[in-house]
Amino acid sequence: MGNNRATKRRAGSNNSKQETVPEPAPFTIVQSFAARLRYNQSKNEIPITLDSPLHTTRQGLLVVLLDENDYNVKLAESCKHTLVGKFTNTMPKMEIIRKSFTLQTQLTGGVKITHFNARHMYIDLDNEFDYVTVRTKQRMSIDGQLMRIQAWTSDFTPKEATPIVPIWVALPELPWHCYNKVLLTIVLSSIGKVLYLDSPSSKKTRGIMAKLKIQIDLTKERPPHSWMGFKNSDPNKGRWQRIQYEGIPDYCMYCKHQGHMDNVCTIKRRDDEFKRRKEKEAEKKNKNKSE
Repeated sequence: MGNNRATKRRAGSNNSKQETVPEPAPFTIVQSFAARLRYNQSKNEIPITLDSPLHTTRQGLLVVLLDENDYNVKLAESCKHTLVGKFTNTMPKMEIIRKSFTLQTQLTGGVKITHFNARHMYIDLDNEFDYVTVRTKQRMSIDGQLMRIQAWTSDFTPKEATPIVPIWVALPELPWHCYNKVLLTIVLSSIGKVLYLDSPSSKKTRGIMAKLKIQIDLTKERPPHSWMGFKNSDPNKGRWQRIQYEGIPDYCMYCKHQGHMDNVCTIKRRDDEFKRRKEKEAEKKNKNKSE
């Protein structure tokens, strides 16, 4: 009897131990850093379909010919909220730039600031509101260094200043019911990108004119008037809207920099002088040969 009770106690004890044994943990995969990086990149990528490129050679080197619309529109769509920061002199450390930029801008979304070279950096913003807010600042002081803010374009190169700049545009005697950003964005779309209306225009506290901050290309024509008519109606029914441009910076088409025009460009003057000197030397050599 005693042996039977002892055996039962041991059996009961073993059963209780078996019941308390925890289930094995589920099978997990420990991802490498490279795998996590690929996953994060795939989340951020915008799926697009590109036309098949042409592969050829040029001067013995490989060449890939892309569809121009793919390059300038489809691929550039992911950078529509990108700006470029350009320091006049020395660029501070990136951690200082990021901290100071965040404090000065008070963004509604996120921002990614990436080093490009000794004087330039990319500023990737999350939304249109933050893009307009930062773009219209035009310049910032970071750690005592001046940083100019310019628009990013698909043909951006650090050797040239962008011709894309924000300026004020006034629309004198604009009809009162036309003080509307949606409408004015459409009306002025061929001139540039409307960023925002000034406070008196958006609140309709000034009737003599509407004023807008608009992003224009300095290399393109700026018409002084725009016809506002109606579809499927008398072509003479409508009105000419006068357009006034304020504070247009000079842009040199020769050296691709802001601040002066072609006729006073020192680089152009230097190159023209060099060209004239070479032409005179060539004429002199030809004259000596003929003699």
